[in-house]
This record gives sequence, structure tokens and C-alpha cells, in this order.
Amino acid sequence: MKKQVESISTSIMRTFCDVVEAKSFTRAAEMNSVSQSAVSQQVAALERDFRTRLLIRSAEGAEPTDAGKAFYQGARDVLDRVDRMLDEIDSIIQSSSPVLRVGTIYSVGFYMLDAYVRKFLRTHPKVKLDVQYTKWNEITADVLSGDMDLGILALPEKHRSLEIIPFAEEELMVVCAPDHHLAGRTSLDAAEIRDERFVAFEPSVPTRRFIDRMLRACRVSVDVCMEFDNNDTLKRAVEIGAGLSIVPKGIGEREESLGQLCFIPLNEPNRWQRKISIIRRRGRPHSKAEMLFLRTLREPI
Repeated sequence: MKKQVESISTSIMRTFCDVVEAKSFTRAAEMNSVSQSAVSQQVAALERDFRTRLLIRSAEGAEPTDAGKAFYQGARDVLDRVDRMLDEIDSIIQSSSPVLRVGTIYSVGFYMLDAYVRKFLRTHPKVKLDVQYTKWNEITADVLSGDMDLGILALPEKHRSLEIIPFAEEELMVVCAPDHHLAGRTSLDAAEIRDERFVAFEPSVPTRRFIDRMLRACRVSVDVCMEFDNNDTLKRAVEIGAGLSIVPKGIGEREESLGQLCFIPLNEPNRWQRKISIIRRRGRPHSKAEMLFLRTLREPI
């Protein structure tokens, strides 16, 4: 039972306490913006973990059993301590008006990170968040020099002075113009793009190096006809029929919805994933603002 109890989240504790204090499952659901069924399921899960009844419904409402009263008091103590901790962190942040400097590449910043940034600014309006969109090599250099606190980029190179924290994965897909002879396909083997005219990222871009390694592993060569250092120019070249390419699907959702580009999954999609990571200088103390931002990046959007 000890391991099961240790896994109980503060959100479940808070919901249980709200039921006890409001004497109502319905009112607790409203307070936590969830359904009454969700509250009932949480309480039922707690009772399974403890192997005893914690709440009894009656005409007067929901009443805790003796075990429920003990859990309520312990949970209330934990929640009060958590609330005091969060108030202390917010107080430190507000008093020092910290600036958190984050660098990210364009494809991640515009197409993946934006929702997290907006959520963080809503939750922590006193933090001055400075997000810079730039090239991967400049981000790495600025994080190492201390000019940036965090970097968020694709496929970062290992460095003894960098801490690399996994963030997300993006599936790479074939992209082509709507009138390309492969445009109607629902999936492709890598071998099917052999010798096709190919619009590529510049050779120094980590995503290009990853794609080249994958194509070599599949024993596929392509006819690289153009090279670009940014997604927008590459997409325009594909759109006008210069050739096909392999890119993260997320960067072309707008063009796909407008019928300007076609995205085709590659078979064995697990192999065609580029890893997005957070980098920070190893050994550098975590600021309160940085810890809060990293916590936001771990939360669902």
C-alpha cells in the first residue's frame, strides 16, 4: 500500500478535500472544472488503494469515514505546504523580476513551442521571458557562453559542457507539390524516392545530417538540386515543383490544409523521428524562473 499511496497526486488530494469541505461531489467537480464522474472515479481509485471506504453519500451529502477523515487531514497538511511553497516561489520571482532567456530554432519555436510560451506567460506574468528565434549553432554558442539560459533545438550535438534534456519527437515525412507523381500515395518506402530531385537543408543543419544518415542506411541516394537554411524557403521551392523533400510534418500544416503541399508518411515511422531537446550549460544553477519554465514544458498542452 505504501507505494500506491506515494503515487497519489496533489490534484487528487485537492479534489478529495474539496468533496469533504463542500460535502458534494457535484460542487467539487465544478471547483476543479471536471465532470462529476471524474471525481467519483478518483475517489473510487483512492478507496481501492487504501482498501477501505473513505466517503459515504447520505442525504446530508458526502461524509468522510474515520479513514477518510485521516486522509483528509493528511492531504490538507500536504496541500497547505505545497501552496506555501508556490507562494514563496512566486514571491521571489515577483520581487526580482527575473529575465529568462530562451533560444530556439524557427521550426520548433513557431510550430511547437508557441503554445507552451503562451501558457507560461499566462501562468507567470511577472517573469520576463525573452524568446529568440535563431540558428542552431548560435543557440549552442550562446548557451555555452551564458548569454542564453536555455536552448530548444533539434538533434543537439553532445558537448561536455552541455546538459541535454529530452523534450519531444517529430515525425519526418516526405513533402511534395500536389502535382508530383507521388502526391497521391498514403505512405512510402524510402527506396521509392531514390534518384528523385531533392530540396534539402544546408549540409551543416543537424536535421539534414540526420536525413542523410537515414538515407544512407536505406541505401538510397537522391538528386540534391537545392539547399536552404530555413523551412519557409525550402517549402516554397517544393511547392513550385523544384523537387520533393523530407521535413517535420508540423512545419507545413497550413500549406497542407490549403492544398499547396502534400505530406506522405514514410514506412517505419519510428525510425524517422527527429528528437527535440532542451540544452543548458552543465553545472549552472537553476534560477526559479528556469525551473518554472521547465515544469511548464513537461505539462500537457
